[in-house]
Amino acid sequence: MMNKMMQKFPLFIGMGFMIVMIAVIIGAVNTANSAAYYAVEKGTRDTSASLAQLRASIESTVVWLPYFKFLGLAMILAGIIMALGVISLSLENLGKEVMSSVTNSARQKLPGRPRSVMLMRLFMMLGMMIILIGFFIALSVSRTAAAVFSNPITVIDAAANGSSLLANLASIHAAEAWLEAFKFVGVAFFFLGIINGLSTIIFALKYQLTAIPEVVDHLPAGLVPVPAVGD
Repeated sequence: MMNKMMQKFPLFIGMGFMIVMIAVIIGAVNTANSAAYYAVEKGTRDTSASLAQLRASIESTVVWLPYFKFLGLAMILAGIIMALGVISLSLENLGKEVMSSVTNSARQKLPGRPRSVMLMRLFMMLGMMIILIGFFIALSVSRTAAAVFSNPITVIDAAANGSSLLANLASIHAAEAWLEAFKFVGVAFFFLGIINGLSTIIFALKYQLTAIPEVVDHLPAGLVPVPAVGD
């Protein structure tokens, strides 16, 4: 099932690129909203209920939009890892075809799959899981941010110690602090997956580099290919 999914790497890359482009458009809209909000003098901003709704939209978008962009990036990185998996699988199948087409005396034993194959897939899934978890948490925090900042600034500033408003405000800033680093952990796992994918390809190429001369050396004399003149 994993091998079949890896064949769909262009779809993952295309979807990731679309998500990034959608995030750019949403970011542009949020930029326009921010410009409109801060163009109003501070006294009006702090007391206006309608402007508080605009700020609620701005603040909530600031929370979830970065994770949405990283979700697109994660899809692109997953597509790259899948493409590396397709290349390594093609090299494996090529080795099997070559060995099955030569005589038994020249056939070389195929090595087992290296551990990097499993690690490549494992790191890709871990990276995607971390990004998805962070994205859903960011969506939850963004709803809290929308509820908090829908209140005028004067109401937020006047909130008493121990109030739910201040508790929610504190939870928003606390979540923003660790979510910022959490998404980079997910990206790090994707890069580990890419490293293991490249290691798998290098492993296959090294095997072919040593196995092909061995095959040629053990072929019957009449089957040894003769280089063309000038080669």
